[in-house]
Order: sequence, then C-alpha cells, then structure tokens
Amino acid sequence: MHQFDHFQAFEHAIKEAQNNPKIDFIMESTIAEFSGKGALEDVKIKNLKTGEITEKKIDGVFILIGYVPNTEIFKEIIKLNERDEIIVNENLETNLSGVFSAGDANAKKYRQITTAVADGTIAALNAMEYLHD
Repeated sequence: MHQFDHFQAFEHAIKEAQNNPKIDFIMESTIAEFSGKGALEDVKIKNLKTGEITEKKIDGVFILIGYVPNTEIFKEIIKLNERDEIIVNENLETNLSGVFSAGDANAKKYRQITTAVADGTIAALNAMEYLHD
C-alpha cells in the first residue's frame, strides 16, 4: 500500500517488488483502521483519491514511513551529497575535523537499526580518540 500513484524507491527495488507474485499493490491509499481479536485480522483501507473505504483480510503488516534525511540545518556547515545525506569517512568523521556523524542521515548503502547502532559506536570511539589526542 502506498499513498502516492508512484514509488520514490530505487528503480531496481521497485522492479523486484513488481515482479514478485506474492506482492499486490494498492496505490493512492492508506490504512484507516487495524482490527482483530487478539491479533491483526483485517484492515480498513481508505483510497485517498476517492475516499472509498474497503476491507482486506490480513495477518501481518510492515510499516515504512520513507526516508528523507533531516539534515537541513547542516547544509551550510558540513558537506552533504545530492540527496542531502551527510558525507563521512571510514571513521564517521565529516569534512569538519572533530565533527562525527552516525545513523541513517549518513550517505551509506544500508539503513537499518543495527547499522545505525554500529555507526554510533564507531563515531563515539573515534570522537573519544579525537578528544584524547
């Protein structure tokens, strides 16, 4: 289910999903209600274009809210790429000496809680080393 009439994801990911027979697409819609007795059993879906509400039997859901890095305040301070992601080196240091960045705002391939936690550890250890030196 997607709120727009098009996707903003990587083209290869869109094609992979579209070619998967286990995935059905419901565009320009949002979930209006989750329901069930003790577990998820169905959802009410609202078409954002028509306002029509439909019901669908379902027993699981994965919610993704999208990805837009919240880096606007850094635009004039540290170097960002064309997608406004923070550019860091292997020590997670930005172009400003002593300024480190961790998490999903960084320019990187994977964005998962585990990679963000690892980034935090790496950035913290490098920041401590920087302060010690």
